Amino acid sequence: MRVAVAAGLLAAAALAAQETPTFRTETSLALVRFHATKGGRYLDDLKPDDLILFEDGQPRPFALFEGGRTARRSVPVDVSLLFDTRGSVLDIGLLDAAAFKSVLLDGLPSVRVAVYGFAAKLRRFSPPSRDYDALREALDRIGERRPGRAVNVPIELPPKRKSDPRGGTWIYEAVIGAARDAAAQAGNATRMIVVFSDGFATTNSTPEDAASVCEELGITVYPVVLGHWKLGEKIRAQNEREANRRPGSIPSAATDRLNEQESEIQQFAGLGRLTGGGAFDPPAMGPGVLRQIVAGLAARVQTEYVLGFTPESSGTPRRHKLEVRLRDKSLGQIVGGKRQVVH
Repeated sequence: MRVAVAAGLLAAAALAAQETPTFRTETSLALVRFHATKGGRYLDDLKPDDLILFEDGQPRPFALFEGGRTARRSVPVDVSLLFDTRGSVLDIGLLDAAAFKSVLLDGLPSVRVAVYGFAAKLRRFSPPSRDYDALREALDRIGERRPGRAVNVPIELPPKRKSDPRGGTWIYEAVIGAARDAAAQAGNATRMIVVFSDGFATTNSTPEDAASVCEELGITVYPVVLGHWKLGEKIRAQNEREANRRPGSIPSAATDRLNEQESEIQQFAGLGRLTGGGAFDPPAMGPGVLRQIVAGLAARVQTEYVLGFTPESSGTPRRHKLEVRLRDKSLGQIVGGKRQVVH
């Protein structure tokens, strides 16, 4: 069976299925999540025999296989909502707890939701939970800009990166901090981060800085680009003004700055592809658009596969590269399915 990808919502394609989910989730497992697609459609009918798990380039057996339409998930999915807390970002109707409840909590029993806010600092307003009251309270506190019982999560600049001394917005540092904080939560889970921001950072860190950490932890990222349509209108207006200038004249500083902002947005959106996730670039924002975005995330959760195994203990722990591949390439394409583990 094939399930259609929701048109225009996700910038990256997705994943796959399962049969026999049997493993105690309290056991410490090494988990690899992924999606599979073919011809722009999710595959939801993969079987364990369709897949090969490689560790350091060598095939290895796996003890857990979940996903698709034939078996219920036993491994939870933790969705971390990461909100840029600058006023211009929060003042567009993002903090609708009911939208997240009706689609994620009510519709997907395997999902838990955590809430973070960031600017130059990162705070966790709620740990992964299925408690709607906790979700609503966390979103209310972000909207009212009152930390309350929020937990400060350490963030720092990657090596050789710099920040604006006046402060600002540490987007990629916040993604790294949220990823590490999520991975440190007890118990097995597959994890995704949804970042709501305009994409304008005040450090010179790059999406690759965040993607390398997220890939190691097996966490996918879904940037939600806010306000891009407004920049597009400015660029069109500026291009019209430039067209009326003398032929051969040098583009104005205003044009250069708008092009730089467009490049920053494209880099931010690209973080999804780099981590095996996807990006949302809504033409506007409101309750209906937010619900469409959440529905796109739900589709991503519903089509996720996960493989797991118990790492063998060794005298000297070291990094191991994991990768999921299809046994027969004609079946489709794997999206994600790579991470590093230490054992």
